Amino acid sequence: MSFDTRDYLYRRKEIIDRSLREYLPLDKAETKLHQSIAYSINPGGKRLRPILCLAAAELICGSHKNVLPAACAIEMIHTYSIIHDDLPSMDDDDTRRGNPSNHKVFGEAVATLAGDALLTDAFSLITERFLEQGMSSELVLRVISIISEAAGSKGMVLGQAFDLEMDGDEHPSVSETLNTYMMKTAKMITASVLSGAILAGAEEKELQKLESYSEKIGVAFQIKDDILDVTGNHDTTRGPEVKTEPKKHTYVSIMGVQESNAKVSEFTNQAIGELESFQRTPNPLREIAIWLSEREE
Repeated sequence: MSFDTRDYLYRRKEIIDRSLREYLPLDKAETKLHQSIAYSINPGGKRLRPILCLAAAELICGSHKNVLPAACAIEMIHTYSIIHDDLPSMDDDDTRRGNPSNHKVFGEAVATLAGDALLTDAFSLITERFLEQGMSSELVLRVISIISEAAGSKGMVLGQAFDLEMDGDEHPSVSETLNTYMMKTAKMITASVLSGAILAGAEEKELQKLESYSEKIGVAFQIKDDILDVTGNHDTTRGPEVKTEPKKHTYVSIMGVQESNAKVSEFTNQAIGELESFQRTPNPLREIAIWLSEREE
């Protein structure tokens, strides 16, 4: 029986959405701040990062039930990052997933605070929920360390800084561009996979393979986004407008679409190779890697 990737993604997204509604008072947002938080986290998007967290846990132990707080915290951090990315001082985007960006609805100050709250509350969610579950404090601290490093000045935030610097660079190199993608995108994807695997009891040699897998699909994911921006198919993240040329320096603007597609395939194949030693089937991480490389939106 073949693995239905789209059905898997849909069902895992439902689990994440349901858990977020349980953990956050999204339907009872009374203050403007909480309305701002609910506005950005409710629409969802792909929920890729938390789904990868669940998939990694399933690969290691066959179940994801013990990792949901980490998965939801990762989605909260991702939501914070896109609220801040859309601000005029950053990427200056007026739309997100076909709707007005958070700051266009609630103002820049409230949007900034909503992002701040999501980032901070994510770590509160991890500690409170895992302590309630009786999870090992050593594992919880390790996960917090991995996620915080991936999100901070050694990961996603650094990548955003690199991204801003590249806008002013007339001739960024391929290595600079790939390093930016590694920091801005791949680090949090890696933290997602490693968190799920660690909480599910993965061995160190398994974590090394999963780290390599995650870094490769993370960079491939960002290059694929660049390709879709240029080809005009990427209409679910920034809105319905078609982009005929890149807004900023990207791997595609440097290397072209054909070479970029080849690089996505190269990284995807390398990532899949890292999973060969895992015996459990089906392997959602493998199928997600393929789906990411072949998606048209």
